[in-house]
Amino acid sequence: MNRCSLSEVQESKQPSPRKTRLSAGDRREQLLDVLVQVIRSEGYEQVTMARLAQAAGVNPSLLMHHFGSKENLMLTLVNVSLQRYGQLFRELPGSGDARLRLVQMLAVYFGLRWMNTLAAPEVFAIMSLARRHEEVRLAVARMYRRYHRVLTQELRFQQEQGCVRIADAAASAQVLMALTEGAHYFSDQLQPQISEAPGAYGLRMVEHALLLLGAGPLTQAERAGLNDFTVTEMNGGSYAAE
Repeated sequence: MNRCSLSEVQESKQPSPRKTRLSAGDRREQLLDVLVQVIRSEGYEQVTMARLAQAAGVNPSLLMHHFGSKENLMLTLVNVSLQRYGQLFRELPGSGDARLRLVQMLAVYFGLRWMNTLAAPEVFAIMSLARRHEEVRLAVARMYRRYHRVLTQELRFQQEQGCVRIADAAASAQVLMALTEGAHYFSDQLQPQISEAPGAYGLRMVEHALLLLGAGPLTQAERAGLNDFTVTEMNGGSYAAE
């Protein structure tokens, strides 16, 4: 006869701890994080609803409930990322010393929060999808139009203040966009090959941008004030809908 102590019987009757039920917003955040992880580790071509459900430990029907399709899941990633870029746009200085505004603007564009919003694998996946998904293409186009408009407005102000030597603010904004986008897309490939102090790559990009704009080199005080260039893995954070 199997004899158990009273305490063993009581322990066996203890209910198992209940799993915490995620809110709809938290669940969507979790699924977007899983999407990013799969894109970075396996490539966008491996992204399927079944693979994402497996990686997230959920039933595929849950993904369908929240997003409907892989394309809508990617579109959500695009829109949330655009919201984050929009927040960074709003944080750009809108008043104060013109030279300080210029340096701070470049610090934002070459800073970690800008680059970590979307790392290179997600960018390439989104650009690929944009070629065949009209809604994604339009969302990306809106972002670039806004990006160009903000840069052009600031460069015109800098022209008026005599802080930059450029002929055409709109054309110079396009050149600056190409520089920031190039730094964004390829920094993860370039960083391991650069034997310099952490953050020096981003700092050098700011210096090159200033020279391209005819704004002169960074001063020692400006250099000391730029502290947003610590080199870290581009992990992107989480993607809660805002």
